[in-house]
Amino acid sequence: MLQGGWFALLATGVDNLTIDNLLVDTNRDGFDIDCCRNVRVSNCTVNSPWDDGICPKSSFALGYARASENITISDCYLTGNYELGSVIDGTWKPMPPEHARHATGRIKCGTESNGGFKNIAISNCVFDQSRGIALETVDGAICEDITITGITMRNTFHCPLFLRLGRRMRGPADAPIGTLKRVIISNITSYNASPLPSIIAGIDGHPVEDVKISDVFLQQVGGGS
Repeated sequence: MLQGGWFALLATGVDNLTIDNLLVDTNRDGFDIDCCRNVRVSNCTVNSPWDDGICPKSSFALGYARASENITISDCYLTGNYELGSVIDGTWKPMPPEHARHATGRIKCGTESNGGFKNIAISNCVFDQSRGIALETVDGAICEDITITGITMRNTFHCPLFLRLGRRMRGPADAPIGTLKRVIISNITSYNASPLPSIIAGIDGHPVEDVKISDVFLQQVGGGS
C-alpha cells in the first residue's frame, strides 16, 4: 500500500479482523482500528513519517461508546523516518534531519478514546526512528488489561513509554473521566532516544493505577532543558 490517502486502513466497528503481512508506506496513519473487537495484526511493515503506524482507537464514530478489545499486535516493524515510497521501492531514503521533531510512526492506543481499550497484547515489534509506545485515554475511556512485551526501539524521537490519563473529553458532555490501569510492560529496549523521558501521568484525583514495569533498558541522548 503506497500513500493510502487519509489513512491506509481505517476499520470502524469491525469484528473478527485479521491484518497480516502487509507493507505500508503512507503519508498518514498506517492502520486505524476503531471500535473493533477480536483483531489480529501481525507480520507488517509500516512507514508513516507524518502520523501513527498502528493505532487502536475507540471514538464516537458509531454514535455510541464502544471499546476496542481483544486485540493482538505482533511481529511488526514500525518506522517514521523514511521518505514516502522509499520503503516500498527498497531504497530506504531517510527523511531530512529536521523531520525528526514531526516523526511519529509508532503504536498508540488513542487519542480518540470514548469507548475504551481492553484486553490488548502488543509483542515482538521493532520501532526504528519513530516515537515510542503510547497509551492515551483522554476522552473518558476505560483502558485496562494491556500487556506490552518484547519491543526494541532505536533513535526514538519522543518518549519511549507514554502513559497518559487526561481530561480532553471530546465527546458526550456527560462522560466521566476514564481510567488507565492493569498494564504490564516488560522486556523493552530503547537506545538513543530523545532527551524526553518516559512519562506516566494522570490528573488530580484520577491517577494511573496498577502498572508493572520490568526488564526495561532505556538510554536517552541527554541534553534536555
